[in-house]
This record gives sequence, structure tokens and C-alpha cells, in this order.
Amino acid sequence: MAKKPRRRRIYYSAFTYSDGAAVSCVPWPQPTAKQIKDRDMYVDEDFLCREHRYKASDFVSLEPELAPRYSDILTNRLNTRRAIRELVLPEIAALAETLQRIEKRLDAIERSVGIGEAS
Repeated sequence: MAKKPRRRRIYYSAFTYSDGAAVSCVPWPQPTAKQIKDRDMYVDEDFLCREHRYKASDFVSLEPELAPRYSDILTNRLNTRRAIRELVLPEIAALAETLQRIEKRLDAIERSVGIGEAS
């Protein structure tokens, strides 16, 4: 049986718009605790450790070969994760809350039926 490959965290440096949408990103070496402290870095839940914010006009004014298009696959992955976190996870939380309410009602019904049988 083959060993299951160990997944390693991949950290990113990203070029983003002011609203947080990543335009491009590249893998970045994992920052050490000293680097995080010295450079006042922050690693977010997507393992984004360096973020360069630009306006849309900054990208338009660059020559096409200078535009930071390092990895569209990683950019799509980062944008997808952010979209899921913002759009899907709140809906799942609302569904979980509804299920808890239904479970409480079902418990109350089971107790009332159980009490009626015992009498």
C-alpha cells in the first residue's frame, strides 16, 4: 500500500485590488516567526503572507509583459476560497441553526408523546 502524501501548507504573496480580489499570486516561502515579527507580517486563513494592493488603473497603465500574471491557477484558487467563505459558509451556518431548532422541536414532541404513553 502506498503512503499517503503529506500535504504541506503553501504560503502566498498576492497582488490584489483594494476590495481584496486577487489579481495574481505566487507561492512564497513560509515566513519564520522572526520574519513575521520584524516585518509586522500577518498570515491570514488562506496562508497569504504578503499582499500588494493596487488600483485597477495601476494594472491598466502597465505594459502587458510587466503585468504581474504569475499564476492564474493559484489566483483562481484564492478567489474561490474567499468567495466560498463569504457566500456559502454563512448559508451553511443558517442551515445548521435551523436544524438545531428542528431538533429541539422534535425532542419536545418525543417527550410529550413519551409522557402520554407512561400515563
